[in-house]
Amino acid sequence: MKSLPPLLSAMLLAAPAMASVSLEFQLGGVEVLPGSIAVLVADTADDGFVPPSTVSGATLAAGETIGADDVIIAVFSPSELAEWGALEGFAAFAPEIRYEDLGVAEGQSLTLHVFPDRLAGEPIRSGEPFVSFRTADLGEITANSTMEFTLPPDGGAHLLATLAPANGGTADLSMVDLAALPYEGGDGQLQDQLSPAAVHTYFFELAGAGFLDLSGTGGNGLRAELYGPDGALVAASGNAGAVSIFEDLPAGWHVLRLFREPGGAGDLDYTLAFSSEATVAPDLAVGGNALTLIGRDVFDGLPGQTVTLTSLKARPVIGHASLANRGGKAEILELRGSGGSPLCAIVYLGDAGNVTGAIVTGTFRSPEMSRTDDPLAFRILFSPNKKKLTRKRGGRSVTLRRTFVSTLQAGATATTADPDKATIQVLTR
Repeated sequence: MKSLPPLLSAMLLAAPAMASVSLEFQLGGVEVLPGSIAVLVADTADDGFVPPSTVSGATLAAGETIGADDVIIAVFSPSELAEWGALEGFAAFAPEIRYEDLGVAEGQSLTLHVFPDRLAGEPIRSGEPFVSFRTADLGEITANSTMEFTLPPDGGAHLLATLAPANGGTADLSMVDLAALPYEGGDGQLQDQLSPAAVHTYFFELAGAGFLDLSGTGGNGLRAELYGPDGALVAASGNAGAVSIFEDLPAGWHVLRLFREPGGAGDLDYTLAFSSEATVAPDLAVGGNALTLIGRDVFDGLPGQTVTLTSLKARPVIGHASLANRGGKAEILELRGSGGSPLCAIVYLGDAGNVTGAIVTGTFRSPEMSRTDDPLAFRILFSPNKKKLTRKRGGRSVTLRRTFVSTLQAGATATTADPDKATIQVLTR
């Protein structure tokens, strides 16, 4: 065998062997769907992690890049550790991670993406369902861990362990909650509860275009967001404790995430009802002027649909209301409202003029309305009886304090649908 030149031999002997890291990973106390996998990803540019749902084509394998600079470090399958009980999670060992080969470095941030019904080496799909987990709270890293959710120094063996209390740790892993929404069943109902840090993720896939009628109730701070096949936000609910989403959906993956506004304490119960059938959804909104109505997308007469106006010295006051159909099925809507009294006349004015008689008797009918139609606008004129509400006291005129209320209710005329309610109240001062 021909020998190497002396200089080259000396260089090879002096060169250090390429270092590598071995990593044991544990995420215990989470229930993952059969067939799920998890990937540990490094943010090499320190510019935040790219949601995998917005990037298709990358392969779920070590060394692959999600987006421009999120590098997959390792791929894990669910654990079958008996000691973790019914709630399992991930426990795996990556024996050789070579930083130089992967293009990563010590100190770069890590996150864990969990994908349902995936195999290592498969490509990421557009709108891919996933949940992510990382923690900056050292108290949630178990005591025997030798690293955080950042890459450790090159060389050596390291443990990254994050366990729930039931498994001997302190971490709240409720955000690693991923379940299929049984949309293909046509309709259904879900009940669960959110801890303060929880994020519950539901997913479903449509073979063709469809419709989602989603409504739910919970406490204040409950939020819902629906994402479409391109990973973009499609619809979102407010934080008033009600969820109402009525959307035409294209084919592909869809992801629904439920979470809470920061600052809540204790568990928050919620109930969701969903249907793939287009429905009628009467929607009332009220306000002191036409540009600041409240109650839009708040349904079924739930709180958050009352406005209070003040009449100084019993002067006339005008309130505003709108009527819409947010559902996917076109329908003629009915509207009724409270009548006036000898102390305060109430007049309802629509685009066609005075519609007081029809609204007070409940015979008002809208044109057929769909979710793409502009709402019908109404003005409600309160005219307090100044003569009857004014008294002389000590040589000066005093307006009696009274409250006058217009309670509005909207419903469907040919379809079973929950009515919506809203209230305008006027206080004389």
